[in-house]
Amino acid sequence: MLRIKNICLTFDRPILRNVNLILKRGELIGLVGKSGAGKSSLLKIMAGLLPPNMGSFSWNEEEMPLSSELLIPGYKNISIVNQDFKLDNYHTTEENIREAILGYPFSKREKRVGELIKLFQLQHVAHTKAALLSGGEKQRVAIARAIAHAPDVLLLDEPFGHLDAVLKQRLAEVILKSKFHENLAILLVSHDPQDILGLCDHVVFLRKGKLSKKRKPKDIYYQLKNKAIAQLFGPVNEVKIGEGIYFFRPDEYDISPNKGLSVSFQYATFIGGFYQSYMLQGDRLIVLYATRPLDEVRFIELKRKNII
Repeated sequence: MLRIKNICLTFDRPILRNVNLILKRGELIGLVGKSGAGKSSLLKIMAGLLPPNMGSFSWNEEEMPLSSELLIPGYKNISIVNQDFKLDNYHTTEENIREAILGYPFSKREKRVGELIKLFQLQHVAHTKAALLSGGEKQRVAIARAIAHAPDVLLLDEPFGHLDAVLKQRLAEVILKSKFHENLAILLVSHDPQDILGLCDHVVFLRKGKLSKKRKPKDIYYQLKNKAIAQLFGPVNEVKIGEGIYFFRPDEYDISPNKGLSVSFQYATFIGGFYQSYMLQGDRLIVLYATRPLDEVRFIELKRKNII
């Protein structure tokens, strides 16, 4: 179990303020926040590459030195995969992974390389130079390289950036394989929460230098008390009922024959598996999810009212 306690970081302004987090083996936490919120800085601190102004670390209740106290930056039991992958472009996939464990005995090293090539389905590019790999393949090689020496913790900084939907799905499978097969504690950073909602055990949100408590993805998705945060996880509808303003997700409604909120169909878009119907409610445009366009719907009732 990795515990970070009261981590503070200041440059020309406060970046992190008393950040606390517990990350357990076999747990995948999604770290969400807007660009510039300090997500990458927090990962660098956790990896032992950036010294905080204040705070402490421990692994299984044993105190860990800060990066400023290390002769060589970085913790052996914590690996980080940055957005730039940091692969040797002139070496093959196998060679890139092998270089991370050159100190291993030959037979153990080759066995480990073979395991990771197979785990991440890189057999077809095992002998291809990194410079010739696709973005998704480079990402998988970078993760394989990062966990080659069997660390306890894996930190992933924006792993889904610049990948299309198919590659995102493949990478998600790789990350889950890493979690289960390697029993890793994983912290995954994303500025797009919708990429990670179905992937993580828990989600935390970094805003104004402070880290929220861990929450289940479903709980944080349907918690709409803070509209600005809620909108990061997908569409949020806003309606006025009497004197109150209420918020709800596009799936939090029931069709009603003659009571509830009066709505008027405008248009619908098909986004794969379901339609987004855009409806006018008073002077507000709202979106509703359904398996068909809701062109005949005139009234809806909210399943749950979230009032701000």
